[in-house]
Amino acid sequence: MRRLLGLVGASLLLLPAAVSAQTSQSISVTCDTGAEFDNGVEIIVGQIRSGFTYTATAIGLNGFDPVLAVLGEDGSGLCNDDDSVASIYAANLPTTGAVPSSNLSSQVTFHSTSDTGFQDISLVVGGFGGQQGEVVLILEGMGVTAADNAGDPFSVNITPEMVGAGVPLSLYMLTRGQSSVDPLIYMVDSEFNVITDDAGADIMCDDAGTTLCWGDSVDLSDYSVTIDTGTLPGWQYDAMLMLPLDNFVPDADRDFNFVNFLMTSYQNQTQGEYLLAFHFGIGDPVPVGTSTGGNGGIQPTPTTGK
Repeated sequence: MRRLLGLVGASLLLLPAAVSAQTSQSISVTCDTGAEFDNGVEIIVGQIRSGFTYTATAIGLNGFDPVLAVLGEDGSGLCNDDDSVASIYAANLPTTGAVPSSNLSSQVTFHSTSDTGFQDISLVVGGFGGQQGEVVLILEGMGVTAADNAGDPFSVNITPEMVGAGVPLSLYMLTRGQSSVDPLIYMVDSEFNVITDDAGADIMCDDAGTTLCWGDSVDLSDYSVTIDTGTLPGWQYDAMLMLPLDNFVPDADRDFNFVNFLMTSYQNQTQGEYLLAFHFGIGDPVPVGTSTGGNGGIQPTPTTGK
């Protein structure tokens, strides 16, 4: 279980906090405010840059009350529940439908304090008191730049509770404001090689709703995410990648349960800010098994979009 300091304001540095042992699968967190969960889902934001500010916001669907923790590489961090700024956030996405604003939403604004210039940060979302439900996790502050190598790496640890919820893991990469970036999402292995399904098709998405996307996707022109500065509409070049978890067998070793993604643009030809949203569920855990590693137990198969 991780014990973290509660967040009163909206801005933070990643400061030391008392942290106890992590569970074998999901992450348990107890905030000093009394908020706690034992079904946390971890999303690692790889190599964020010092000097930039990022904001993570968790919005629950249908009354789900999310608690959000942000952890540094040493396991220290802060958490937040029921944030006033987050209460104006909303979403309307293909896999969620209209998600209204809620005073149960949580938010943490953070930046890296690493002396090396780069740092991995973990975003951990769970249900207050172990509650089950669905959540949209929004991340602001990301951007595709000329200095990027392969792209911005993200890793999602697929928990037994995520599989048990019966909800696909969906990723949305939306162009931010007047940015000129043309979003592109790849699913990759630990060496950044693009993963293919059993028909040999790359698991990726360039323009959602077209043949340039693997699996099921929808043109995002009629969808949006509302943040503190207003409503960010989607457009025809935004990316959506939906990964069914039906055939995912969680390994007893949670390190084998990570799936990796790269956020970039085609050949890095366009740059600019983007907003990232993850949609997933947290339900009753399924039994763990033994995976072969690599894809975290996922054996992707073609869906109707390919």
